[in-house]
Amino acid sequence: MNFRPTCGEAVVRLLEEYGVDTVFGIPGVHNLELYRGFAGSGIRHILPRHEQGAGFMADGYARVTGKPGVCFLITGAGVTNCATPMGQAFSDSVPMLVVSSENPRDTLGKGYGCLHEITDQAAVTRPLCAFSETPRDPEAVPALIERTFNVFEAGRPRPVHISLPLDMLAERVRGDWKPRPLAVKPGPDPEEIEEAATLLAEAQRPLILVGGGARGAAIEIMRLAERLDSPVVGTVAGKDVLPSNHPLFLGGLMLSTLGEQIVADADVVLAIGTELSGNDSYNDRISLPERLIRIDIDASEFDQRHHTAVAIRSDAALAAEALLNALGPMADERDGAERADGYRRSEFSGYLPDIEARHIAVLKQIEAALPDDGIVVGDMTQVIYTAIAKLTLPPRGRFLYPSGYGTLGYALPAATGAKIGAPDRAVLAVAGDSGFLYTAPEMAVAAELGLNLVALVWNNRALGQIRDDMVNRGIQTVGVTPEPPDFEALAKAFRWSYTRPSAAENIGVALKEAFAAKGPTLVEVRDGIPGLPV
Repeated sequence: MNFRPTCGEAVVRLLEEYGVDTVFGIPGVHNLELYRGFAGSGIRHILPRHEQGAGFMADGYARVTGKPGVCFLITGAGVTNCATPMGQAFSDSVPMLVVSSENPRDTLGKGYGCLHEITDQAAVTRPLCAFSETPRDPEAVPALIERTFNVFEAGRPRPVHISLPLDMLAERVRGDWKPRPLAVKPGPDPEEIEEAATLLAEAQRPLILVGGGARGAAIEIMRLAERLDSPVVGTVAGKDVLPSNHPLFLGGLMLSTLGEQIVADADVVLAIGTELSGNDSYNDRISLPERLIRIDIDASEFDQRHHTAVAIRSDAALAAEALLNALGPMADERDGAERADGYRRSEFSGYLPDIEARHIAVLKQIEAALPDDGIVVGDMTQVIYTAIAKLTLPPRGRFLYPSGYGTLGYALPAATGAKIGAPDRAVLAVAGDSGFLYTAPEMAVAAELGLNLVALVWNNRALGQIRDDMVNRGIQTVGVTPEPPDFEALAKAFRWSYTRPSAAENIGVALKEAFAAKGPTLVEVRDGIPGLPV
């Protein structure tokens, strides 16, 4: 006699049919019925050491592969531990599916004191998600998973949380769960394209501004930039959208003293896939010209913060292709490449002009060591703040950074997820001595899996940014000089290799050796080592 699968088993099978090949999860008494589904499954299970690590690993995996990062968590504590990564993924528009358990249906909202109980679990995650739902019938689950993948495919790809009650997970399903065709990406309105094309054709000094939402349109944007002979500048999330060696691309210069001038010099700005956040401007607010064209898949971004001449709700690639067709062949010559080269040669500073010379010395060593497709995963640390404007990525490189939500502890687990998703690429996590400790237990994952992951710890023996902010505001410093651990002993405890360059010029050599090693390596760089500018 053939038995239908349980709800937990059916969820795993359905996710696999939607293309999920990796799950970052921590088994617990409340989600064991989900884990029953792994028997016979082709999905790889990765065991982080904390739910926050699970979420950040899923984030890094998603950013590098373009696939959604999936987490399996327990009720209550597991969900709240993952709330910070969900908030980060929400801020940065990263596709993440969090599947958690929930208390039995007849107890929900009643405050009985059940294990792991939150009286309204979805209320905790709803502000951090595209949607958070708790179905009461197993047969409602396939529609929720279909809705999830439609968000990832044809909407702004933010996290989704689905809570599955314990008693429901163990029930046998009644129907045959199969994936359904996904929604089509939205295309642009032809009249809006014509209006935008007219403005761009008339422009003498156009500028293209790209955010993280432009990532899937790199080829179309390059062609559009070449057709317009327009410089392209990235927001923080758009720093790596185009190849760094393209003559028109300026990387992440929006977050620099030069960013405002670049925008001010333009007579038309085409902003693609960016919310134009204050986090992307050196002065906390982007000052934009009246002739602003915006392309975004999320129509709610077309608000009153910025006057917009033309607002195009569309997938970025489809809109850029339509603009190219509407513009036709290039009619006149512009000076875009010369303008871009002039900006590159300009004297400018990033976010920390007083101390960035020391950071640049480290960043130059990173640049020299990174392979052509290397991935840098930054934490909230001062050397990475400088890197946003000053680090030149390799031509096919990537830059992952917790923009917007700005959480410490991101780099190590996100880099782990990135390395799992792209095992043949060099991955470097860069974190401060304090931020690294937020998620240091995830070192165990890289050692367990034998990942050739490299972590550079910038050790200035302080919460450097907060210390400097206190000093600059005349506040007596409190709680900003924690004693760091013995990083060599920490590396040994987690079965990592360890090195501490004796001079700044040795950092690149240490990194190259680490990239060639068989397992993970921690590279400790102490602020003040010989060779760093004073």
